[in-house]
Amino acid sequence: MLIDTAFGLIQKAHQNKRLAHAYVIAGSPRGAAGELATRILQMLFCRHETPPCGSCDPCRQVQTRTWVDAFWVQPEKKSRTIGIDQMRDDLLKKITQTSLAGGWKAGVIFAADRMLPPAANVFLKTLEEPSPQSLFLLLTDAPQLLLPTIVSRCQQIDVNEAHTLQEPWRTHLLDILAAARLPGPVSGMAAAAQLSDLLEEVKSAAEDEVKAETKADEDGLDEEKDVMKARISARYREFRADWLREMMHWYRDILVCKTGGAPSILRNTDRTSVIEMIASRISLAQALANVQGIDEINRQLDQHNLPEESVLAYWFDRLTAGAGTPTPTVATTSER
Repeated sequence: MLIDTAFGLIQKAHQNKRLAHAYVIAGSPRGAAGELATRILQMLFCRHETPPCGSCDPCRQVQTRTWVDAFWVQPEKKSRTIGIDQMRDDLLKKITQTSLAGGWKAGVIFAADRMLPPAANVFLKTLEEPSPQSLFLLLTDAPQLLLPTIVSRCQQIDVNEAHTLQEPWRTHLLDILAAARLPGPVSGMAAAAQLSDLLEEVKSAAEDEVKAETKADEDGLDEEKDVMKARISARYREFRADWLREMMHWYRDILVCKTGGAPSILRNTDRTSVIEMIASRISLAQALANVQGIDEINRQLDQHNLPEESVLAYWFDRLTAGAGTPTPTVATTSER
């Protein structure tokens, strides 16, 4: 969701006096999630008749994190985590006191996925019985690492920026999907091996990105191994979701062409000629089965956590080949 769209929904809820008492904002704490949190706080504390104005004292102090009724908690540099004492002293005690400016009080938990279990549990108790006119914003790029009991008591807003596979992996992926290959298991296994190698590159990039963020955020000190591992895994799953989304776009484009859709509505318009060639060589049943196959790959990888290379090898023996010799008709999921 775009930041402007997300903020518009929050603003409308506030105007209708239906603002939730807590929101999980899924996105980069130093990027989209942090920007949205700042705009929400400015909306609450702005003195202008049409908030947020961005220029009054409260708006400026929210921006610099010095507003008296907005409390920010973030991981300590030494431990890379948010502990129970920090949670109690820096947030919970303050937010339960009387507002100094009169009106709302707000708490922002920066990188909320790094709360240690005792901190998360004590926060949960406050979340169950929040003070009047108090708001909590939990910023995290890994919402799946939060306690489910916390997530269930919050509304979630997703402002993750990554919705398309980054380059050069997108081009490499499309090259593999478009490449001519012969029917049969050997060719399918070869394509699956190429895709697995590409995923290894994506996994390495996810690790590098998380380590770079940690170095920038934490003065280069080593993060706790378990925390780092969890964050890398979460980031890789985001990248893999983008990867699978691009695969789905490719096979949907083929289906669109097969059903007579205009080339202008294709996702991959720069590869229209290849997509049209593949669509001309397969049946409608094949085109539909391919889309179903990508759904099944996604389900097996995400829900069942099966080995990636095995899943890809199985399905690329069944999915339609590229622009070369057409493959036999693909069996649908129900026929397997």
